[in-house]
Amino acid sequence: MKIAYCLFGTYSTGGIERVTTVKANWLAEHGYEVYLVTTGHAGRPSYYPLHPAIKHIDLGICYDEPGVLSRFSVYLRNQPKYRKHKEELEKLFAEIRPDIAIAAGWHEASFLFQLKDGSKKIIEHHSYRYQNIAIYPLFLKQLSRVTPVIRFKYWLRTVWGNLMTYKQGCYDKKFDQLVVLTEEDKAYCSHCPTAVAIPNPLTFEPAGKSDLSGKVILGVGRLSNEKNFTELIDVWALIAKDYPDWKLRIVGEGYTDTRILQKVKEYGLEDQFELCPFTKEIQKYYLSASVYVMTSAFEGLPLVLVEAESMGLPLVSYACPCGPRDIITEGKDGFLVEPGDQKTFAARLRTLIEDEDLRRQMGQAAKLNSERFSLDNVMKQWEALFAELTAK
Repeated sequence: MKIAYCLFGTYSTGGIERVTTVKANWLAEHGYEVYLVTTGHAGRPSYYPLHPAIKHIDLGICYDEPGVLSRFSVYLRNQPKYRKHKEELEKLFAEIRPDIAIAAGWHEASFLFQLKDGSKKIIEHHSYRYQNIAIYPLFLKQLSRVTPVIRFKYWLRTVWGNLMTYKQGCYDKKFDQLVVLTEEDKAYCSHCPTAVAIPNPLTFEPAGKSDLSGKVILGVGRLSNEKNFTELIDVWALIAKDYPDWKLRIVGEGYTDTRILQKVKEYGLEDQFELCPFTKEIQKYYLSASVYVMTSAFEGLPLVLVEAESMGLPLVSYACPCGPRDIITEGKDGFLVEPGDQKTFAARLRTLIEDEDLRRQMGQAAKLNSERFSLDNVMKQWEALFAELTAK
């Protein structure tokens, strides 16, 4: 069976790139003919190793991405590139004749279903349905002074987010299959009756298990608004002085690092906090910790929770949309806390710090729970979906 993954690229460290590479490698190892069709590598190598049997084809479209330019400006600049992209994919698919074509990124979401090459078309969503709406209030929340002009600008951005969400929903229905990461997100997809939930797999083989003796509370992720690490500092400040030999460690890089460090300074927690850069050797940080924490405002499926569980760490997480509810069983392998309830979050942390027996009991349950997300278990779900679609 021929599988074609369509993606912007695998040259950077993002979660979509990592998960797509892991899945494609597994399929190649198990006898599938796998194509990785990208748009913007520009000669750059893949950050994550690709199986030698994978055929990597870059179309050289090189879309603009949000960052220096606004999302609206990027949208306008990219529109002319979509016609060329579609034409190049049509020519390529006429040659390779895939059985399954997957929109793993976002550019192909608006047209892949239109290609008449005979392949079954799948679209993957890697974050929850309303991400484009939820992200703007987070930026507004970070501003110290909100003028009527600023409020109006962010209202327009929210309207834009609603339009993009509606537009994507219209495209979703035209694919043969919509795949989301959680049952929670599937419940938001009533617009698309073909939606199924298949989680992302654990992307590494655990190199051990924490002995839960290290007096470290760990958080991992991009330092961005939606990860909400500044609020994690607020939570830690509620109890840190009661446990002077414990510290909070965050591993990640991003634009909120200054705000995080400023909060640490305001609370006088410099001796009980550590900010570490992104590393490929993340397992060593899981092994040295005793509790894993997450205060995200929203997620798709936070693989960091699964990774932490695979290393035997109990979890404390906001029950944000989407993912934590699909991963954590309340009171068994961790604690779910309503978003924004800092006092309860701090109380759950206090419980795990003080009760070593409970910490170990939850850590063991977490280790067992993580097996649901093993690469083999998840890829068997994908194989079943491929077989079902190609049998129609």
